[in-house]
Amino acid sequence: MFRLLLTSIAVTLFFPLFSIAQSEQSALSLSVTPTLFQMSVVPSQAWNSSVKVINNNKHEITVYAQVVDFAAEGESGEGKFLPILEPTAESGTTLAQWITLSKEPILIAPEQSYSIPFTVQVPEDAAPGGHFAAILIGTKPPEGEGSFRVSTSQIVTSLFFVRIAGDVIEDGVVREFTVRNSFTDIPKAEFEVRFENKGNVHLKPQGEILITNMWGKERGVIPINQQTHFGNVLPQSIRKFEFSWEGEHSFSDIGRYKALLTLAYGEDNRKFETTTEYFYVIPVKATGIVLGTFVAFVLFVRWSIKAYVRRMLLLAGVEPDAGTYARQRRKSFEKEGDVRIVKASMRAPVRRGVSDFKGRLQSTDAFLGKVTAFFGFVMSYKLFFISVIVLLLGAAASTVFIMQVTEEQRDYEIVISNADTDVKISSEEIMHDAKEKSVEVPPLEQTETNETTQAYSIVLVNSSDTPGAAGHLQTALEQKGYVIDELKSDFEKSKETSVVVYDIEYQEEALLLGKEVGNALLSVNPSTDATSPSITIYIGNDYNFQ
Repeated sequence: MFRLLLTSIAVTLFFPLFSIAQSEQSALSLSVTPTLFQMSVVPSQAWNSSVKVINNNKHEITVYAQVVDFAAEGESGEGKFLPILEPTAESGTTLAQWITLSKEPILIAPEQSYSIPFTVQVPEDAAPGGHFAAILIGTKPPEGEGSFRVSTSQIVTSLFFVRIAGDVIEDGVVREFTVRNSFTDIPKAEFEVRFENKGNVHLKPQGEILITNMWGKERGVIPINQQTHFGNVLPQSIRKFEFSWEGEHSFSDIGRYKALLTLAYGEDNRKFETTTEYFYVIPVKATGIVLGTFVAFVLFVRWSIKAYVRRMLLLAGVEPDAGTYARQRRKSFEKEGDVRIVKASMRAPVRRGVSDFKGRLQSTDAFLGKVTAFFGFVMSYKLFFISVIVLLLGAAASTVFIMQVTEEQRDYEIVISNADTDVKISSEEIMHDAKEKSVEVPPLEQTETNETTQAYSIVLVNSSDTPGAAGHLQTALEQKGYVIDELKSDFEKSKETSVVVYDIEYQEEALLLGKEVGNALLSVNPSTDATSPSITIYIGNDYNFQ
């Protein structure tokens, strides 16, 4: 699913101008494949191929093809089309002049496709480095020769990135890496990466942004151009990448976060760029409450210690509240040997309490009498017991806090921003994709195989305390023929029991899927959408993640 999501944003992530429609024919549907040609050639080389145009309409259409040069525009991955200035030149200097294809009108039958052949003839004196062009395919002919304007109700585009061998310069730099919100009260941050291509060939920076808390534990990974062909940066241009990250809302991850950017680029000579930024997650209200509680706890512990010491001195025959003159007199008597002061013992109050407790119990033989004596003892020493309970609660809270902040992974969600739409990717998808690359996950126990065509979508939601559970289940289901449409992470309170929520007409299918999660509970979806039926599996802590 992670690959499908990244593929779906391929066009919009870089050069999103692939479908332009006028209002009078907004229902017209036209597509082209492939949307990108990437070639490495040498001077004097000829290359033949074709681009397929698909008529998705129920009526025939006529299309026209035109070749134009292509260049970057702005920093958001958008591009601009440039006219062929010398259409009659025998040996042009731009890629568009090297591409030959028919300009005759092409009639495509309803719901059919047509392959348009073309030839790329690289001249002998072609300059080394990157060259860029596009084939525009529209439903109306161009207005005139030598113009890049296409008067059309719809246009689709296939881009050409050609790399010519020779004196190729691969040079780039991370111009800027910033966190827009350095201080935030929730674990959420927006990142901006500006990469400059200073060479003469297109570069595709690939890498990730690793987010860790102040204990060095991973809290998010943002992949950059790892599984897409459209993250290129053209020569002598700057490309801006924008991402956002949101982690699990938990007070335990308060503090300074580190965002480590690592990018690699280049084909002939792989180069790396790394840089670091920091931001702080400080929930103001929760911090105020916790600080107030901590100060009260410290004051209470201080008071308890003083009370214990006072009790110890009293048992030792020393009056702790005596004035300065009396204390000085005791010191002088002790030095002169006139008075002998009993040495105080830290265990004296405890011994005294134990002795008192035994005496109370021995004073009566009746069961009710012993119970009464016990409660009387507790009330007599209530401040001591309250202090012990508070100390134990403080130690337990500290232990829970340390266990939470040192967890290796937490659920999170990232958003890849582009000109047209934002794409959300959950931590389950990222972890599943990373695990597929490194370790083959063993399948679950074989039950029944899904051999029929799947007429419903399957959504897996990790509602357990174990990150990666949804990805594990996806691998197991895919091995049995199921198609998983989406992976999600549930940021709410974890669920102990797995639940399968299904549309009523797919009860049998939901029962089979429930067996894959250890006979999960079944629940009918009350708001059934007949146009997009689905089965959602909420994975709880009872799922056997082995």
